Amino acid sequence: MIAAPSLLPPTGVLEMTYTCNHRCEFCSCPWFGTQMVPDKEMDIAEWKEVITEFAAAGVTHFSFTGGEAIMKEGLAELLQFASEVPAQYCEEQNGKLVHYQKPPSLNLLSNGRALTEDWIALCAKLKIHLSISLPGLIAFAGNTASNTNPALLLHHFATAKRLGCTTTVGIAVTKRNLHELYETIAAAMLAGADTLLLNRFLPGGRGLQHPELELTPEEVTMVAEIAEKVLKKAGRYGHFGTEMPRCLIEPDKYHHVKIATGCSAARNFFTVGPNGKLRVCNHSPVELLYWRDYHKLGSDPTWMSYIAEKNLPAPCSDCGYRSECAGGCREAARVVHGKPTDLDPIFKHCELKPCKEIKK
Repeated sequence: MIAAPSLLPPTGVLEMTYTCNHRCEFCSCPWFGTQMVPDKEMDIAEWKEVITEFAAAGVTHFSFTGGEAIMKEGLAELLQFASEVPAQYCEEQNGKLVHYQKPPSLNLLSNGRALTEDWIALCAKLKIHLSISLPGLIAFAGNTASNTNPALLLHHFATAKRLGCTTTVGIAVTKRNLHELYETIAAAMLAGADTLLLNRFLPGGRGLQHPELELTPEEVTMVAEIAEKVLKKAGRYGHFGTEMPRCLIEPDKYHHVKIATGCSAARNFFTVGPNGKLRVCNHSPVELLYWRDYHKLGSDPTWMSYIAEKNLPAPCSDCGYRSECAGGCREAARVVHGKPTDLDPIFKHCELKPCKEIKK
């Protein structure tokens, strides 16, 4: 749902820096591929302006990411600032729109390598939700091209639990770590992770060089079944961060893991790159307006095509699920095929189902 004070959706994903201390082969950050050239990064002073302006415009949640957000000099100061800035909320209460102000909710995403107890304590103090990436156990080194020990990340979850900081374990699932997904989720939950975020591998950024990591529809279903089994046993919940075509999976089968089929880009969240350029989502390589010009988004054809849900692929136009499905990831379609109206890359692993026969 669009936040009332502006065309901005309620969640802003703030990419603090192009820099990262991992070299994940599955990474879809467009500047790690040939789709985008890194630019001059905004300093902390300008990031404060971004947060102040967008919070007043109805953005009520900010996620700090990168690259690796912790590598941005001055991040701790910015987090403190963001935890105090007034955000404009607009909610329906008893049939009426109610406006009020309070600080936004905050989320810090990290690969965990540079994370310390001091950072976790800061998150606990400022009530910042902490998301830590754990793309496998045995497969961790291969997936991240780093010498980080996954035991360190499990220790971070335990430390966060002890300090009262809520956490999410983020797992990008690839061909390389699928075989140990049950153990990876279980290890994180046992260490203290509160929730689970799953992402299927999507081509983009550095990942364009590694098509061998892509999952088939059957393997994505396997991911959902494994997650459901572990989360049910742990009494926890999670969700897929990347939408799936509705014809390839049945979300209603799962009660502990939520699977989205609609596209949230520009509707529920948007991205601000390290250089201050707006994008419809973090997977997109297409830079739109500079952040100060956000009030002109209503005239931007790319932005408005997402607002109006105009990017459904032609083969999906007669599908009985079209009212609840975006046909998969629209920006992955752009990255691989050239247009956001093309098919999600996952369809190359299967034949499109006869959607005309689906009745809703």
